[in-house]
Amino acid sequence: MTVDSRREFLRRSSVVLGTVAAGSVAMVNPSPVRGAGMPTGRIDPVVGFGWEITNLDNNGADVYFEVESAMTLNSVNIDVAFSPTSTSPTGNVSVLCAAYASRGGVPTFNNTGGHAYVTNPASSNFGSVTLYNPNGLSVSYNSSLAQDQLYAVSLKTWVPSTGSAAATSRQVLANPSLSLSVGDYVVFHIDHEGVPGDAEMQVVLEYSLA
Repeated sequence: MTVDSRREFLRRSSVVLGTVAAGSVAMVNPSPVRGAGMPTGRIDPVVGFGWEITNLDNNGADVYFEVESAMTLNSVNIDVAFSPTSTSPTGNVSVLCAAYASRGGVPTFNNTGGHAYVTNPASSNFGSVTLYNPNGLSVSYNSSLAQDQLYAVSLKTWVPSTGSAAATSRQVLANPSLSLSVGDYVVFHIDHEGVPGDAEMQVVLEYSLA
């Protein structure tokens, strides 16, 4: 661009800018672009709680609470962790963590072996579980699908003689979209096998009222 053409360009630009400055300019706030999961005018309530079992030693426990308003349980965010409290004997650890909805009443339990299992009815929408085991492996499994189970995690770790690197944890975010009625209960379960230790569960629930 020559000097003369540059001057002409700047002169024309000054005229345009002056014209804009002489008018009125309305500031428009841009509308935010909503991504997946962003609120659309209504923010659903969120609640949370935690519980811990100390000195788990081949046993288990449960906590539960009543649903007092009809709702849809949209999401559950659950963090569980286990830490050994002993290194004698060394060996494996297995910690089962689960959550269920109990329809219309207080949940029932089966304390076989001290594990305090939750007794949920079998689903009527699925057949029984069938095992194919041509190699004669030692297999343990549930013979039916538990109705209204909304969370299940198994923590497994090895505890060496030093106890180092034996702690284990898991966080799960699930979106069950589960309808709950007044008088239903939500129940959480932890049980343990192996080297003794402490287990903790932290829970956040997001829901919308009916």
